[in-house]
Amino acid sequence: MKYIIGTDTGGTFTDCTVLREDGEIFIDKSSTTPHDFSIGVMDAIAEVAKDMGLSVEDLLKEGLHKHGSTVATNALITRTGSKVGLITTRGFEDTTLIMRAIGRVAGLDEYALKHQSACIKPEPVVPKELIKGVTERIDFSGDVVIRVNEQEAREAIRSLVEDHEVEAIAVNFLWGFVNPIHENRIKELIQEIYPDKDLFLSIASELVPVVREYARSNTVILNAFLGKTIRNYTKNLGIKLKESGYKEPLLLMQANGGIGLPEEVSPIGTLGSGPCGGMMASKYMADLQGHKNVITTDMGGTSFDVGLLIDGFWRYAKEPVVERFHITWPMIEIESIGAGGGTLSRVDPVTKRLLVGPKSAGAAPGPVCYDAGGTEPAITDANVILGFLDPDFFLGGRMKLNKAKAEQVMKDKIADPLGMSVIDAAAGIHDIINGHMSDLIRKQVVRTGNIPEEFVIYAFGGSGPVHAAAYGSELGIEKVYVFPTSAVFSAFGISAADVIHTYTTSYRYNMPVDPSILNNRIKELEEVLYEIMGREGIARERVQFRRSFYMRYRRQLNELEIHVPVKDYNEQDILDIMDGFEKRYEDVYGAGSAYRQAGIEVISISIDAIGVSAKPKLKTYPVEEENSSAALKSHREVFFPGKFHKFMDTRIYDYDKLNPGNLVEGPAIVETPITTIVIPPEKSGKMDKYRNIEITLY
Repeated sequence: MKYIIGTDTGGTFTDCTVLREDGEIFIDKSSTTPHDFSIGVMDAIAEVAKDMGLSVEDLLKEGLHKHGSTVATNALITRTGSKVGLITTRGFEDTTLIMRAIGRVAGLDEYALKHQSACIKPEPVVPKELIKGVTERIDFSGDVVIRVNEQEAREAIRSLVEDHEVEAIAVNFLWGFVNPIHENRIKELIQEIYPDKDLFLSIASELVPVVREYARSNTVILNAFLGKTIRNYTKNLGIKLKESGYKEPLLLMQANGGIGLPEEVSPIGTLGSGPCGGMMASKYMADLQGHKNVITTDMGGTSFDVGLLIDGFWRYAKEPVVERFHITWPMIEIESIGAGGGTLSRVDPVTKRLLVGPKSAGAAPGPVCYDAGGTEPAITDANVILGFLDPDFFLGGRMKLNKAKAEQVMKDKIADPLGMSVIDAAAGIHDIINGHMSDLIRKQVVRTGNIPEEFVIYAFGGSGPVHAAAYGSELGIEKVYVFPTSAVFSAFGISAADVIHTYTTSYRYNMPVDPSILNNRIKELEEVLYEIMGREGIARERVQFRRSFYMRYRRQLNELEIHVPVKDYNEQDILDIMDGFEKRYEDVYGAGSAYRQAGIEVISISIDAIGVSAKPKLKTYPVEEENSSAALKSHREVFFPGKFHKFMDTRIYDYDKLNPGNLVEGPAIVETPITTIVIPPEKSGKMDKYRNIEITLY
């Protein structure tokens, strides 16, 4: 294709990146439209087409569109998915209602965790009356102990469809992931009884054949809940694209870091797809720049997302939490908090403390300075008041910010109640949100057995470059990188993403296992993936595999993800894998913690099938002198909180006029049409040959 188009719908803005075949990159964004996300997508594409001097039709008819969205996340937050019924093993109907002990606090922010009254269970997606138990039992080895009671099954199906009018049915039996015969029979009965009814089916043995019934139940339930929503959205977007000249199939971004055709992508797989695009972009840039350990930080309009590249590779979350529910699904390990440009601030009426987050003003009404009806001070309002953002140059001047209104709300809602000045209130908000972000990063890094100083930071998202130097300094990070595409980094990553499908299954292997047994099982799994990739139009010889084993010491509850070579294993390979597990174990839990005498187990196997797609070819530019005076466009007074806590005369630079090699000494601000890069006092930034800004903190 002549163009590769990547789009990403965020909480506030929808981003678009277009890669042209000669290596040129075009980026822009438009407001997200929550009432119909596809409108915001088409608006963003139109903005980039205009920047390129093309009509939307000319761009789309020769383009391939890869898309990441928050549609699934939004549907889950607002509970606007399908009405779901669950069929499970009789006696286990209350599993999702009882949850696990951690379920009461899973997904809560730090403020809620400190207040017991807030530590309550989330409202179940499937209430008790929509959960039906059916007599059946398969044991842990897959043998049928009690055959499925078809009379009970038929009545359960009839009750859910006719009495409760469910739109989707999830099926999860206790040991169905070992032997799917009973789950398959339930699926056959549903199709037999209601052949013409539009029911979305989510079958655990097809979707997530893995151990641990609570997270597995949540996974099939949420997949059913989101099924029709995602199907209808992609159909609607596909129609809009086709009417505008698009000819190719739409490709959807998934939480495992890959793209796929809508019919091959499970609805739950689209949860968190946008932030995963940022990880794909980070992986590309890290490989390009030779960075092995990278902290990826995405600060958008509503959230702050943190991920890690360790030794050049991302990790999958062992049991991710989405909207307070543990699930079992291959999602890149990215942790989020409510800390974006739209994150709101308030004064606690009891303690009189300044609190920031996690609630956000979102795209509508947005921060007060957007002048669109916002009534509570947001991070962006504080940044305008402090002088970090130019009210007349937001989005390159396409959008004017109302600084006076932001100052008035800050005075009324924060400064006056706390008995301080408006500037001090804004500075307090700035310091608190930076503290929240650095705390999240520190927690992410330390629990992997590493320390922050061993990493560099990649700063992206519309708000990330404003704050990155501040939270990087708190962590002792030496270098922060801001890219030409940082403001639309997830869309950039989506445009460069490969086709990836992941298959994960559980079966216990005591190590050292007979290599032939393990090899045969892996070949079965890879054949399933070959079939999926074939439906994607990718020939077998183009498919690459990546394998991970989830391993633990016998009788432990938690596993570690271990990347293993892709080959036919022999006895020595098995011993090498065991050695790799013990090295990883000591990296995480400390030297001397490994204890092979306890016995080592493989609990689950996860395999990624990868179809490599075209990658951007970034241009390089000649490195020139350090003098950056030609790019200086003005000065303004900017208030720097923290150590300095005062207004300082700050040089303002035009990013487009900087040349590789130019050095910018802080305090300084570098402005692009869609983001702002803050370089604090005593720090410096330098443009490299790719036009990245490398900020040196120490």
